[in-house]
Amino acid sequence: MLLVTFHGGSSGINNIYAYDTPGGALVTAEALAPPVKGALSELRAMTPANGLLYVASGAKSSSTIFAYTPPNSGTSSSGPLFTDPVAVSGPTLSKKGHFETSIAHPFGIAFATATTCFISNQDTNVVAQVNFSGNGLDGTLCTGCQSAYLSKLFPNGTFLDGTYVASQMGDLHDVNVDATPVPQIQGGLGVTLDNGKVKNSVRDVAITNGILLVCDEPDKIVNLYSLSDGSYLGCSNALGSSPTHLAISNGGLYVSAGTALYWGQLPQSGQSASLALQQLALNPPAGNKIGGISFDGAATVYIPFQEGTGQAVGGSISTYAVAQQDQSTLPILSNGAAFVAAGTFDDTPEFVLYWPNGSS
Repeated sequence: MLLVTFHGGSSGINNIYAYDTPGGALVTAEALAPPVKGALSELRAMTPANGLLYVASGAKSSSTIFAYTPPNSGTSSSGPLFTDPVAVSGPTLSKKGHFETSIAHPFGIAFATATTCFISNQDTNVVAQVNFSGNGLDGTLCTGCQSAYLSKLFPNGTFLDGTYVASQMGDLHDVNVDATPVPQIQGGLGVTLDNGKVKNSVRDVAITNGILLVCDEPDKIVNLYSLSDGSYLGCSNALGSSPTHLAISNGGLYVSAGTALYWGQLPQSGQSASLALQQLALNPPAGNKIGGISFDGAATVYIPFQEGTGQAVGGSISTYAVAQQDQSTLPILSNGAAFVAAGTFDDTPEFVLYWPNGSS
């Protein structure tokens, strides 16, 4: 089945839709059981790990990563498919409601191992390292510490708890800590403001071959960092639009950037960390951007097209066949077909995740 998150918010969809694959019939519009504590709002990335489904509840008021128990087999329309939600990582707020740690408005989730996870956070504009225990149900930030790279680079620096990748601007609205700014040349992430508040900042994250890949939305690049100590390894070529979502398939990185979809062969190690991105031949519906994509194996890709940003303005989801001569050649997308037609959604799709029927 295909899982879909949406822009969400007070007038949006704050749960996951599940569709049968390959047919596209709606299985349920409430795939997630509501948490006992906390709330589902502005859901972003979804990722399977530790036999669980991890979901980012991105709204500032929530800012929590929930872990869900998946269905044992098949699909069912009686009740939520994913149950027993546990808040595995959330924000720490000061008395004034300002964020005190790196977890704030989370967007992307990527696991390096069963016990090590990286979460991108829009409002602090950092990527946090969260360590998991208890079968993946207990997430902790390293209190008072950051990556070894940042500690060495700025021995007297100040960083939010758990910071693995830092921001070019450390003094941000609604953040209680005035963190040390890290220049772009040393791997700091770009940020733009609107009336003093964060508008554009870090987006999705992905992991490959000992490398953490991070969308720097304002600078229109994908940055590369070592998983061993957080060292900045360089960046991709500049893109024509701001990158927001990442996906890995068949030795390549796919990058959603506005109305364009890019691809590049994955670097094989931190010692040869380079990333050359090329634009794929894909024409979204007029005015639509591309959200977070997902693959059914390596042969079919599900692509959400975003019409507007929430508030009853939706989009659609299409499938494409993926053909590639080998892992070093540019993929060809063909046979585009509507999976969920335009006009179906009352909100904007953000991420999709292919979940094999019968998996657990």
